[in-house]
Amino acid sequence: MEVTEQFILLQAPNPAAAENGRKLSKKGSFSAQRRTADDTLYWAECAGSGKKPYRVSIDFTQADAPTCRCSCPSRQFPCKHALGLMFEILTGQGFETADI
Repeated sequence: MEVTEQFILLQAPNPAAAENGRKLSKKGSFSAQRRTADDTLYWAECAGSGKKPYRVSIDFTQADAPTCRCSCPSRQFPCKHALGLMFEILTGQGFETADI
């Protein structure tokens, strides 16, 4: 499964969500970045407005229809945090291989 910018933009509910996700990635909002050895599941924490970071994951078991999850209260799907995590994948940020 290859994440491209076009793929991310197609997942976004609107252009603003994609741009906000890109900004989160650029400003280093993500930490504890992990992935499975087979690259089907990625997860991380993303700094938000609250005291605790949001927990974000993307399941690529169905590569053309990833399942995005986030603990944020956003009503957009996928939220900017999940889109930001996709940008982290795209730019090859330091994901550590880990078991689920």
